[in-house]
Amino acid sequence: MRGTLSCTATNCVNNLSGICSASTIDIMGSNAHSSEETQCETFAEKGLKNSLNNVFNMNVIGEFKQVFNHDTIEMSPKIICEVINCMHNSEDRCEARNIMVNGRGALSSAKTECETFKEQ
Repeated sequence: MRGTLSCTATNCVNNLSGICSASTIDIMGSNAHSSEETQCETFAEKGLKNSLNNVFNMNVIGEFKQVFNHDTIEMSPKIICEVINCMHNSEDRCEARNIMVNGRGALSSAKTECETFKEQ
């Protein structure tokens, strides 16, 4: 990822003050024609069980750098994108400069969406 990633899914175990702490993010919605038809498959509701299940997808180096640098966003997750119709998808990787995942109040990945989606 080359730019910034922000996320409003505050109920997600990977959300640290609006920044995603996952090392790999999966965006689903292969035949989407709008952002509402996409979802962040990496979403997991906050809780001990999900925290333990997601420990291997933590961006530890990014989190460590972020603690010491508040001026820039140090998190740089790999974003796998399965949204074929998105102009930012390049060989199943997101190439957008700035990415926004919306999931305010989400309790499952079905209630999240990639706001950066732009149909080709």
